[in-house]
Amino acid sequence: MRVSKSRKTRRTAPQAPVIVRRGHGRLRVRRPQAEPVFDLIAIAGRDGVEPGMPEPSWPSGDVAFLTAVLRAQRVPELLVQKIAAAIPVTLAANTTLADRLAEALAIAIDFARIEDVIKARRLLIAGPSGAGKTTFAAKLVAAHGGSARFISTDVGRLGGLAPLREYATALGVPLDEAASPEALGAIAAAHRNELLVIDTGGTDPGDDYAWEGLRPWVMAADATPLLVLPANLLVEDALSAGRAAGALGARHVAVTRLDIVRRVGAVLGAAMAGLALAGASVTPHFAYGLRPLTPEVLAQRLLSGALEEQRWRAPAA
Repeated sequence: MRVSKSRKTRRTAPQAPVIVRRGHGRLRVRRPQAEPVFDLIAIAGRDGVEPGMPEPSWPSGDVAFLTAVLRAQRVPELLVQKIAAAIPVTLAANTTLADRLAEALAIAIDFARIEDVIKARRLLIAGPSGAGKTTFAAKLVAAHGGSARFISTDVGRLGGLAPLREYATALGVPLDEAASPEALGAIAAAHRNELLVIDTGGTDPGDDYAWEGLRPWVMAADATPLLVLPANLLVEDALSAGRAAGALGARHVAVTRLDIVRRVGAVLGAAMAGLALAGASVTPHFAYGLRPLTPEVLAQRLLSGALEEQRWRAPAA
């Protein structure tokens, strides 16, 4: 005789809490759902076409292939054409596609060293909210290694000083607060022989009025603006921010989140505004992770991010 278990005698698995609710005259049992876990690095490293779209077919010619890679990386079209025109035609022995792209990037885009940025002695860090400006400021001071001082102008926002105060304590660097351009000028005048890194609040890339509002601070400290942009910024926003920062006297742009974003071409919009690529942040840890952004590094990053096949590592045809 077949015996079936009664619902009343059925047991739940151990360590599986249930939620009991009464509805329509009877007890209803619902087990809680586990929260989803998102791995950002895994997401960024996926083979990247848009959902539902077919895989791209890469051209066979080297120049056409590199041009397609630039477009796949969301590099602005005008810059794509400029880089493609600079790809060398004659090849030396054992020249790879990465070598050819790096040579073209060196012609089409300006690059600078982190050491060149620090030579300014008074740096005003500017960029969008959440770009990693404060962490990048700490990395600059850690890389400098000499006498330095933090100054924060983000004193009106709740919690605006907390991250920079933690970095200053860990690095043993003084931190000053400047609530006005006049206060900033007084601090800068009193510390002429130190590297001054001035941290500012977030600035909307497309808000020209907000960018112009930074001018009194730049003039008061006689500072050089340094634009900091995240690698996943829209190309229009990168171009707007680059133009606005350049109008304030900025000469360099630094890139953050380069380690977790696959398509990094859009941030090169700032390079179209005439700013030199000066460095990249590849980890949120403030004591290290500041890397030079050279034509060779950028070429490999563009190629490896656009496709996973190894064709670009082999000697060019």
